[in-house]
Amino acid sequence: MKHEQSLAHILAEINSKGKALCYTKGRSMQPMLKEGRDISVLVSAVENLRVGDVVMYVRPNNGNELVLHRIVKILSEDLFSIRGDNTYYDEEVRRENIKALLEGFFRKEKYVDCKKSKSYRIYSFFQVHFYFLRRFFCKTLRETGAKIKNNIFHLNGVHLDSISRKK
Repeated sequence: MKHEQSLAHILAEINSKGKALCYTKGRSMQPMLKEGRDISVLVSAVENLRVGDVVMYVRPNNGNELVLHRIVKILSEDLFSIRGDNTYYDEEVRRENIKALLEGFFRKEKYVDCKKSKSYRIYSFFQVHFYFLRRFFCKTLRETGAKIKNNIFHLNGVHLDSISRKK
């Protein structure tokens, strides 16, 4: 969320107009939401949250930071496991910290409704249920890329340690 969009402002918008529009900040929900380009449409957090829903919550241990991530598991009636689409860790979030629900978003002037869009629902399903594959391939590709990079520098007689020492 952009810094000038405070929780009080967003909740006031939801209470008066039924929804709030917010630009996103950060990369944790890429590729679905891109910073500065996409506009999130937030509504009041409903009681019956489901796996796959994207919620805005307050991260109290980090200066009341506003975060927009996806519910990946319901741990209990009041506790959820939540993760960004572009992150590799889960967070436990209490219901009381969940302040809004993503109803949809605008991407390049086109509106995507989270409940009605078939392509969005398929995307959401894969984000939740095939995370282990994404994590495996990303980790494998990152490690393989590092090995290739090190081998290229080593073959050319340049060692990464010597480069970092020169700086």
